[in-house]
Amino acid sequence: MSAVRFQPLRVAFTCADPSQAQMPVAELLAALPASPLLAYTDPEAADLRVEMLPDAIYHFYRREEEVALAAFRIPVKKPQALPRKLVRLLEHVAAFDNLLNLQPASDALSSVLEVEFLQLETPASGSSPAEVSPLPRDPQGQVQIQAGRNLAIALRNRALTPVHVYVTVFDERQCSVGLVYPYQPDSPARLRPSESVLVGSGPRYLLQMQLPEDTETAVDRFKIWVTSTGMQPGIMAMPPLGQRLEPPSDDPYGSGSRLDREVRLAILGKAGSTPMPAFAEDPWWCMEQAVKVVA
Repeated sequence: MSAVRFQPLRVAFTCADPSQAQMPVAELLAALPASPLLAYTDPEAADLRVEMLPDAIYHFYRREEEVALAAFRIPVKKPQALPRKLVRLLEHVAAFDNLLNLQPASDALSSVLEVEFLQLETPASGSSPAEVSPLPRDPQGQVQIQAGRNLAIALRNRALTPVHVYVTVFDERQCSVGLVYPYQPDSPARLRPSESVLVGSGPRYLLQMQLPEDTETAVDRFKIWVTSTGMQPGIMAMPPLGQRLEPPSDDPYGSGSRLDREVRLAILGKAGSTPMPAFAEDPWWCMEQAVKVVA
């Protein structure tokens, strides 16, 4: 079994008018399928509170937040379908949080990767390389980019051995995760010693930064992962909350690498029956960069 542990998402259900609920809270709690990603508690201790409203409407609230993270109407023909649908939504939130918060056991690989976030001025073409410029910063020092402009991420392997590099972007508004690099889940992500790559340089793949409608500013959180052995990164991609979360499989092993096993434990809650590779023998590292998008 794995020595890696995470705290399940602590969830509470509240209902101001039980007569208008699809199912009494106590009955719902008893019917919820067991999940390694979830634990049920009282509202004061909860990380996420689900408010049950009339007309089969459910609001999700983060701890100490007054604005709902999400709202869903969940009509069901059979009462037993409601607990399954709610658990699927809650597991999505838990998997998103676990992946966002996942950190390595040590900084053993922290110096092997050179990373720079840039603004793409001119995409690469068949005859010329891309042109980039530094990202501007706001008065608080946070890097920012104007909506509609293209982001580029320069990566260089400073190690004496090859590494595998993956780039993901987290949207906390929608609890979604996009796989930025490699551009396709089955594409190579290996960098040889001193090899560089400019992610989003074009001409085929560009990282155009966007804002939600009627929003003047937002923050996207990028997370860059580096590992000595490869993984199957498609497992990290998540659609927006409310869309069906379908991992490529429920396999807790993937490629078998330490990073792949830890990522799958965070997302699926499954460690597998065989021990993970020792971190010292198969280390990985990650870094985060918040990018502010402005109108």
